[in-house]
Amino acid sequence: MIALTPSDIGRTVAYRDRPGVVPERGIVTSFDRFFVYVRYGADLHSRATKASHLEWVR
Repeated sequence: MIALTPSDIGRTVAYRDRPGVVPERGIVTSFDRFFVYVRYGADLHSRATKASHLEWVR
């Protein structure tokens, strides 16, 4: 799980909801107390994602 601050908007994250699955990369566009909004791949809009399913990409 990641902890977010406003300076994290624009950072790259990897989404993984279970072990052994290839993670999907995306960019943090915003967040609130319930979800992190991430734009994945060529998507035009962000998707609400649980922070517990995200990892920072180095």
